[in-house]
Amino acid sequence: MMKQNKSNRVAVRSKLTAVSSRPVNPGTIHSFTGLDHAMALHSVHVIFYYKEKLFSYFDLDPFRVCLSETLSLYPPVTGRIVRREVDGEWEVKCNDAGVRVVKATVATTLDEWLATADGAEERLLTAWDDMPHGDSSSWSPYRIQVRTPIRPALSLSF
Repeated sequence: MMKQNKSNRVAVRSKLTAVSSRPVNPGTIHSFTGLDHAMALHSVHVIFYYKEKLFSYFDLDPFRVCLSETLSLYPPVTGRIVRREVDGEWEVKCNDAGVRVVKATVATTLDEWLATADGAEERLLTAWDDMPHGDSSSWSPYRIQVRTPIRPALSLSF
């Protein structure tokens, strides 16, 4: 097999939004907790790898339906992080904007990926987008990225 340039093995194919199956009450706001404030400079990037024997085929549409039902149970996930004008503290302003779902492909097998990918390349598999400076009202802090095919496998990151 011809050796590929590692920087182009991950390709984003589409960005979609999964929304709650029930609208959120207008004006719903959740203040950050002490733990939220303590974690402000930290983030967690999780990647789950699944071999083909668990998923022979992955269809994104049923996943989005299930995700929409789940989002209706926890409205803060569909919100946007904004600063309060009064004191500058962060809060989640709930809305119906949804959670970003990114679909990507990876041009290698799972075994080859696990043996050769470095930290910088693995970061391409995480569903991450830096928070913009200034107006953050359109930035979704919660993302899910689905990658197929890491033949023979599927990976999800949150």
